[in-house]
Amino acid sequence: MSFAHETKTALVDTALQIKHQCCRRAFLYGALYGAGTFSRQRIKLVTTCEPFAELLVRWLDEQDHIRANLYITERKTGAEGERSGCKITIPQKREAEKLFGSFGYAPDIAETEIMSGMFHCQGCEPSFVRGAFISAGTITDPEKGYHLEMSFAMVAAAESLSGLLTDAGLEPKMMSRRGESVLYYKDSESIENFLAYIGANTAAFTIMNKKIERELRSGANRIANGEMANIGKTVAAAADQINAINNLIRSGEIERIPEELKQTAYLRLENEDATLAALAEMHTPPITKSGVNHRLKKLVELGSGA
Repeated sequence: MSFAHETKTALVDTALQIKHQCCRRAFLYGALYGAGTFSRQRIKLVTTCEPFAELLVRWLDEQDHIRANLYITERKTGAEGERSGCKITIPQKREAEKLFGSFGYAPDIAETEIMSGMFHCQGCEPSFVRGAFISAGTITDPEKGYHLEMSFAMVAAAESLSGLLTDAGLEPKMMSRRGESVLYYKDSESIENFLAYIGANTAAFTIMNKKIERELRSGANRIANGEMANIGKTVAAAADQINAINNLIRSGEIERIPEELKQTAYLRLENEDATLAALAEMHTPPITKSGVNHRLKKLVELGSGA
């Protein structure tokens, strides 16, 4: 299974665990917004992620009483495992207009606008972007490089999503390619932040760890020699890290993060005064100082919201 397919399948599992109806609705909206054809005349979505296609058909029926057509155009097994070509269509104008109305579109509102009135809680926007990414996005295997993108037939649709992401602190770059408008990220940190935003934490940590492995192989140390030279800054940073980790423990979120991140968390708790270099050596197997710093930053980010 490719890294992109694996990431999307995991995101479908995340969507299935959504508890709030408003977030489920936002996910469905984002998935259709990212479809190849999203108009009041017709809606058509093509995907290779069969669980995603099945989920959309089920939620369209449950939420809107709309019977979408699902076609499995191909199912073949190759080096990346079994892949299916799936096509979902809502061909009837009446049904498409009904759906647009339920998303809050008045007759004079362009289909490329994102209806922010659909977002009722903090989880709604990430759910919307999660759906849009599974529909319109792809991501490169971190073994080969760093690249994540989402493609749209309409430039205005890409611009609307770019604005939403920018407001969330995740400003993408934009380009035109073969008649499509593409939003993209090419640096690992931006990709990690985007993936964390939509709930693809495992994929984000995979990218982070691949970067650490590259540093180990090359013997590179990307942290400046003068980092943390000021003892006051060192103590303050450690205090923030320990506070964030304790928040994760109190909330129970510590049990839901990857094992390698959990290892770093407990090592920091047990060695409050240790330097980054010392913590790096304590890991099994040892990692770089840069890797420890990166993991601790992630723990602080996760712990601040726990």
